[in-house]
Amino acid sequence: MAEMIEMKNDNEELMEDKIEDMETQKMMRRGFIRKVYGIIFFQLLITTAVIYLSMTNDIFMKFIIYNSWALYVSAVATIIVFIVLVCGKLTRKVPVNYFLLFTLTLLEAFLASYTTMYFEPISVLTCAGLTMLIVCGLTIYACFTKRDMTLMGGFLFILSLILLFLGIIGIFFTSYFYQMLINSIGALLMSLYLIYDTQLVLGDKKELISVDDYIMGALMIYLDIINLFLYILKIFGKKK
Repeated sequence: MAEMIEMKNDNEELMEDKIEDMETQKMMRRGFIRKVYGIIFFQLLITTAVIYLSMTNDIFMKFIIYNSWALYVSAVATIIVFIVLVCGKLTRKVPVNYFLLFTLTLLEAFLASYTTMYFEPISVLTCAGLTMLIVCGLTIYACFTKRDMTLMGGFLFILSLILLFLGIIGIFFTSYFYQMLINSIGALLMSLYLIYDTQLVLGDKKELISVDDYIMGALMIYLDIINLFLYILKIFGKKK
């Protein structure tokens, strides 16, 4: 009888420890989510400032127009910084990870401003608002849907390769309808990626991101939002 009581007490202690561990993990995940979206907020703030500057400052606008080399340098630098940050396993090394993320955000903002500069400011503002509505809707969907999008990583990668292939063809095939097709597929792909990455950050599905990878989580969702905005702008935006 005494042994049974002792075993029962041991089981209760184990259950209590498991509950405490679960509560600790939930608290850590909530802190991780706040940190990720806090970083994204500042990334979008920086990007908005650079885009606004490209549409209102004549000096910056002329620099972009008459120095096309800056576009190619920024594109190459973006790829290099991204590879160093992700493949160099520096996403967890403070403060190097923050410096690289800030640099990458500035480069992405400059590349985005090169596109937005050729559209009417009111059109850019409208598409930005539409993007935010879509992002909010998709984020809510990712939070409450029972569908596990984290299992679709392979499918999204294949779709990305198809989009890349279509984009290469588009360099030589300048049909308006073909470009609209590419932009529409791109917007759809970014929407799916946003749901996928959001669920990875939330961590309530089969696959998840470690709470130590807040830089990676923020970067993925930021890139989803910016690319979605650019595709929407190319579809609905009015050029100058």
